[in-house]
Amino acid sequence: MAPSGTFTVTVHPFESPTPHACAYEVGPTDARNALVFIGGLGDGPHTVPYPRAIAKRLEAELELSYSIFEFRLTSSFSGFGFARLADDVADISALVKYLRNIGKQHVVLLGHSTGCQDCMEYTSPSYNVEAVEGYILQAPVSDRGAVSMEIGESKLDEGLKVAKQLITSGRGHERMSPAHLPPSFHSTPISASRWYALGATDGEDNYFDPSLPDEVAGPYWKRVDKPILILHSGNDEHVPSSVDKDALVQHWRSLCRPGIASELSGTIPGAGHRVEEPQAEAVLVNTVIKFLRGIK
Repeated sequence: MAPSGTFTVTVHPFESPTPHACAYEVGPTDARNALVFIGGLGDGPHTVPYPRAIAKRLEAELELSYSIFEFRLTSSFSGFGFARLADDVADISALVKYLRNIGKQHVVLLGHSTGCQDCMEYTSPSYNVEAVEGYILQAPVSDRGAVSMEIGESKLDEGLKVAKQLITSGRGHERMSPAHLPPSFHSTPISASRWYALGATDGEDNYFDPSLPDEVAGPYWKRVDKPILILHSGNDEHVPSSVDKDALVQHWRSLCRPGIASELSGTIPGAGHRVEEPQAEAVLVNTVIKFLRGIK
């Protein structure tokens, strides 16, 4: 399991579009390489336990020479409601630039939940970003599917219709009324534009909807040009039980360029969304270590 209690980090202030940005390094501080953890909606540095479990294992795998970096994005904690994936991409690229400047040789992005959408967005040719050597997607979940589980698809689409009307009238920056949101989003202010991005079939966050046709999803996966590890959680509470996660991961692999998607990709047995179960966490840690061994 991830170590409990207090833990020590090395703080790295760096220049970023997010004011007063700092990255927090855990693991061997003299490591040549960096594994950058990117959390999901509502996350920030150290809110997900398993990066510390990976860091602890990396201390025993010194030949790999990796440490883990977590950092605060504009969208961290409650900031996601008025941010976009494009903002995250800018923050991530700024950190990668800093890591190169301090001599890191390999940089791999590890996305959890919406951090997976960030990784996919990072591959878009729309951006001029700092290059990385690989990607890990853990819990690549469709927000549309997750919200539909909570309030039903028809209720979701009613709220999205309101969001679309606000966007069309030039008011996409305005906050959505809680009456049009699921209870899990009532405590976080969220704009019409971000709500539409998260929940709509054609929303800019909608990378992982199992119902996306290949002509839409295929180009997303084809543009990934560095090794990628895709790991769904076997018991993810935010994925409908009707979704065959193993089959979905293998389908995504088939949409990638030959040799890009790791054969280690698959489903972590018994894992919830955040992989807090001891046995599942051990599988995740072992799989990440094996993947990093193959990064050249």
